[in-house]
Amino acid sequence: MLRGKNTIPVLAALLVSIGTWAQEGAPSRSPWNVTLQGGAGYVAPTFDWRDEMMSTFVYPVSGIAVGYQTTEKDSPYAALYGYPNFGIGLLWEGYSALHYNGISRLSDLVDLYGFVERTLLRRDWFALDFAFDLGAGYNRAVYDPGRNPLNRNFGSHILIFVSSGLDFHIPVSKHLEAGISARFNHYSTGRLGYPNAGLNNPAASLSLRYRNAEPPKRRPAGTFPDPPSRFFCELYAGAGIHRCAIEWSATGQTTPWAIFSFGGSANFRYRPHLSTGLAVDMYAETPAFLNRLQEYERNLYGNDQVDAYGPYRGFSAGAGVIQHLHYGPFSAFATVGAYIYRHNGLHDQRGKLYQRIGLKYLLPGSTGLFVAMDCKAHGFSRAAMMELTLGIRL
Repeated sequence: MLRGKNTIPVLAALLVSIGTWAQEGAPSRSPWNVTLQGGAGYVAPTFDWRDEMMSTFVYPVSGIAVGYQTTEKDSPYAALYGYPNFGIGLLWEGYSALHYNGISRLSDLVDLYGFVERTLLRRDWFALDFAFDLGAGYNRAVYDPGRNPLNRNFGSHILIFVSSGLDFHIPVSKHLEAGISARFNHYSTGRLGYPNAGLNNPAASLSLRYRNAEPPKRRPAGTFPDPPSRFFCELYAGAGIHRCAIEWSATGQTTPWAIFSFGGSANFRYRPHLSTGLAVDMYAETPAFLNRLQEYERNLYGNDQVDAYGPYRGFSAGAGVIQHLHYGPFSAFATVGAYIYRHNGLHDQRGKLYQRIGLKYLLPGSTGLFVAMDCKAHGFSRAAMMELTLGIRL
């Protein structure tokens, strides 16, 4: 694993080698680009035990990213999104550089992510881009009641990484751009582990980007693709893993419980790359989970409250609005909904509102079959589960 003292030289060597390949081995106008970055992040006071856990809050950040700048020669969807820059990146965040007050600590995080950048404003001497990153992180230091009791941020080695921000680039030469970036980074276990306070930190970095081809100053509008249909419906079924906060409160431990999901949506595609619709989402929890949950709530709330509540039911249903962003066979989607029916315990673990955000891929050669992965959350703040689904677009 890369450490702070050797991360920058290693990434610099990668930048030089990939840049040499792009210049010598790829076509002269190949739209590939490579970016090297280095900077600092700040542990924001978004969790109550921050000051008890650590006494310094600024940590080093470095990374490398390889991108592909779309042009008018690519999919006609590229024109609809303003010819974005797509790619993959590797990010290192050095939380081991912080000073900790006791035995509890965070470890360095290493993230592998995909990104999309869209130019908001370009002039001869600068460019301003919006960037969105989504991927997975690896974390070595997880919560342990004896060895890491204050690390209630992460109960899992595998994390969800989401980041967004702005990049300001200044051309230095025909192929090089210097830049400064501002990001807001979010980490969560997605309920793959518990506890799950996560991290929500700002970061800033300087960057150097090598472009094998100069970005065009002006971009043609392109030919917009014809959508297959103005209206479409989707049906899906899937499953996810959930860890229960009530179990944590009662025992200090959690068990991975399966939750099954199914539902559908009716959508209106008002632009080739945009559609909005109404969605219905339903969930089923196992009897074993409900029995265990009832035992825990008897210990926490007492028999009288549990008996007055009535039987625990494993079915819940909600309805909401779903938004799609389409790019060929890929679709990013987000749902904001409210529960219509739920009766699975005294706890307010899920609240009234729920959200789903994820990606879909239409299988090639199929008649509308798609696979999807999404993260379900509650109250715009608490991850509930990661789920995989299989569906059909009609």
